[in-house]
Amino acid sequence: MKRIAGGLALAAGLLAFAPSVLAGEPGGAEGNAGTDRRLDEVLAELEVQRTEIRSLKARLAAEDGSGGVADAVKKYLESEEGKKALGRGAHDFKVFWKEGLTFETSDKAFSLKVQGRIMYDMVFPDADDDLEAAVADFDPIVGFRRLRVEMGGTIHENIYYQNTIDFSATPHQLKDNLIGIKGLPGGLSFQAGYFKEPVGLEELTSSKYITFMERSIATNAFAPAHNMGAMLQGSHMDDRLNWQFGDFTDHAANGVGPVQWQHNFTGRICGAPLLDRDRKMVLHLGLSVQDRSPETENDRVRVRPEMPFVARTLDTGTFGVDSEMIIGLEAAFVSGPISVQGEFYTADFEDHPDAPGPSPSFSGWYLQASYWVTGETRPYKGGTFGRVKPKSDFTPKGGTGALELKARFASLDLDDDGIMGGEGDDITVGANWHLNPNTRVMLEWVSHDVDRGTLSAGVSAVQLRMQIDF
Repeated sequence: MKRIAGGLALAAGLLAFAPSVLAGEPGGAEGNAGTDRRLDEVLAELEVQRTEIRSLKARLAAEDGSGGVADAVKKYLESEEGKKALGRGAHDFKVFWKEGLTFETSDKAFSLKVQGRIMYDMVFPDADDDLEAAVADFDPIVGFRRLRVEMGGTIHENIYYQNTIDFSATPHQLKDNLIGIKGLPGGLSFQAGYFKEPVGLEELTSSKYITFMERSIATNAFAPAHNMGAMLQGSHMDDRLNWQFGDFTDHAANGVGPVQWQHNFTGRICGAPLLDRDRKMVLHLGLSVQDRSPETENDRVRVRPEMPFVARTLDTGTFGVDSEMIIGLEAAFVSGPISVQGEFYTADFEDHPDAPGPSPSFSGWYLQASYWVTGETRPYKGGTFGRVKPKSDFTPKGGTGALELKARFASLDLDDDGIMGGEGDDITVGANWHLNPNTRVMLEWVSHDVDRGTLSAGVSAVQLRMQIDF
């Protein structure tokens, strides 16, 4: 490559010098003879350069089966020497869009991705008078369910970080603020900070990608979501086996400020005995275990219907606790446009020996199904589901986007051993219209029935979400 560049430079120089040679020097026959000699020398040198260039082209073509000089030039420009020649170093950032504004060095050792999500919800409920008298009024309500700014990336190749703030609540809340190390022996990674405990397929699938506007009442009752802690995790067998194990402490202030460590041990293992990406088929099975010891020595389980913003209808009230054992089972099956998913939780609470009281056992479960009318499928990676990309984006030029039909049934039982938190059943049906990979409209009808003591009532709602994330 250097010889080609040198040869071309020399040839260009000779051609630039040729006019002065051809002009010659005034002065008769002797001047003309000198001009002829110099012209012959130039032509001879040019012929030598042509011969050498043809030889180098042939050699490069022989060494590079894809076609010679063009590929060789490309390889050179992508090499460190080529980048230096173009004034581009290994640590110079390039800027591009990939599901968010991304800054990345050419060696990918340093990166920064700026992301965000906006979820604007409208809820129109219709509640029984008995429920409103016992709980609260269920009036039409609108607002931002999530309004987040997110930044994350890598530093020195194997250090990753995430910083997320949610502005939809007052005061603002922290979400996923962590520092991690990847590439540890055995392909493991370790992270510490404020992030989700490893519990539940529905909980660990991002709110950007879950099928319904709200997670099920079973998930909301028993999956702890974000907490302060540290976690070790690994992925093996070409993404067929994933696990996480961590030690966490409950943080009532949503990650803001220090708290006393209380040692809640949480672990999850999941596998895909069937994972055929070509046929778009996956069978997912998983197990999560929580061994919790609240520092306050009490707990409370309460949930709202599967509707944003509305009042909670199932509530155990505060009761004394020494330890808790919560086990979750999860399964999902995807075959092309068809998806079925379900989870079951059982929670055993032990009273404190210094303050004997109830030791209840609660449980909850859900089962959901969806069908992509336009033929898309839910992508699976790392034990969760990710972003669906429509086959045709909705555009003024005639694209349709992707249409998903969905239904879910969920049940929760918070009555046991004198604790009357209530029993609830939710039915949700609806549709998701994905205009493009980053934008979707979600329309749902939800019916919630509650039996709590002498109260037997219900509420239904039509709800709509406009969502964009990047």
